[in-house]
Amino acid sequence: MKKFLAFFIGISVSVCVSAQQNLGIRNSNYAGIQGALLNPSSIAGSPLKFDLNIISGDEVFDNNFLYAPKKSLSFFGIQKIIKGSINEDLFFTHYSPQDINKLYSVTFSTEILGPSFFIKVAKKHEIGLTIAGRAYGNVDRIPGGMAQNAFAYFQERDLWNQPLMDNTTRVNSMGWLQYGLHYAAVIYSHGRNELKAGASFNYLQGIAAAYVKNTHVKYNISDSANLNFSNSTIDYGRTDFDDFKKISSYHDLNHGHGFGADIGFTYVHLKENSTNNDEHIHIQSAPEKTGYVYRLGISLIDAGSINFNRNSESYRLQAVAADFTNWGQLKVNGNKQLDQTLSAIFYNGDSSKSLTANHFNMGMPAAISVQADWNFYKNFFANATIIKGLHHGNSEGVIRPDVYSVTPRYETQNFEVSIPVSVLYYNRWKARAGIALRYRYFFIGGDAPGSLLKLNSLEGADFYAGIHYYIPEKKK
Repeated sequence: MKKFLAFFIGISVSVCVSAQQNLGIRNSNYAGIQGALLNPSSIAGSPLKFDLNIISGDEVFDNNFLYAPKKSLSFFGIQKIIKGSINEDLFFTHYSPQDINKLYSVTFSTEILGPSFFIKVAKKHEIGLTIAGRAYGNVDRIPGGMAQNAFAYFQERDLWNQPLMDNTTRVNSMGWLQYGLHYAAVIYSHGRNELKAGASFNYLQGIAAAYVKNTHVKYNISDSANLNFSNSTIDYGRTDFDDFKKISSYHDLNHGHGFGADIGFTYVHLKENSTNNDEHIHIQSAPEKTGYVYRLGISLIDAGSINFNRNSESYRLQAVAADFTNWGQLKVNGNKQLDQTLSAIFYNGDSSKSLTANHFNMGMPAAISVQADWNFYKNFFANATIIKGLHHGNSEGVIRPDVYSVTPRYETQNFEVSIPVSVLYYNRWKARAGIALRYRYFFIGGDAPGSLLKLNSLEGADFYAGIHYYIPEKKK
């Protein structure tokens, strides 16, 4: 567990090269197809008649349990983070022996956006296509004692020979491929007012998933040979991670299918009256000349779920008393063996009784977003965005953290700079400040790049970059 948690941070920071909120980019008039992932209506009336995302990615990570000290980091030291994660000598924990029941949380998301585009097909109408690989994960309200035990492989001797419990932990994680079709149009135009609408339909292919819920565990670690449970129940499920040891084809990655959808609307108040319907001006073309005073948007994103029904199973462990003997010497070869071992411990030697189903559903990281953009002086804009993650109750599903942001930006066709200031909420408030730059087809930035720049300790990261080629709409 220790290596898994720390190594994940390293992989998250290194593999991803863009962030899923992308506050410094996705509200831009030149965001292209990226903007449709925050509000599908954004591509209608774009100053671009064609946009091709060549490659971009994303990473958002935040937690209040693990950290790497500032003095141990290097400026943009991604390689050092990865090496320290593997060697287990970089990360420490905020665990306090004086408060073993303090609750901690971890949230992460990753996105690689591959070749994707949108194109104007008629006046007021745009269509697009996106191809992405995505991952989300949440560890919600894990007690300090359980978190430290997992981090130290249950070798934290100060936690031995005392009653411990966990009644709060929830875990949801999922990785998937996403193929999206996008359509947007200006559906109303009169005088200085316009209304845009857009929708996205996504086909989802589940790659991997796992969950833990209904946690009511009482346990005591006597020594390296005896781990005792009493009056304990827990539900969990997972795809077969052993499949990844023998990947020979695309089919081996497929553990389920699902569908998702986004919908959004944007109201725009223009600087000048639009022309008649036959000679409609793209209101965002050359915003410094004929653009808008302000625009207001609202969207529902990532509604949907994936049914994991191939090599995927759900389990329930329940026992009044269960003894896990010689746990310190157990060598587990794959998740199947672990499932059978746990079942035998909780059900008096029955290694299959814990199995409850050969499938489960995982909800998408659905959210409602509101965007407001004000062109207050020539090429200067101020944006406010709220992203409110929707929870799934007691059902399985990954959760998007809440984000509240204000982003001033300077924007032209060839150059852009923005300074996103935001607050992220996932069981705690976290203030963040970032910067994003775009020069023609290239953009780079972060909503919380401090740890990568060695400005603070590493508890989270939010960094993005990408390349997209676009053709501007002709100014009219």
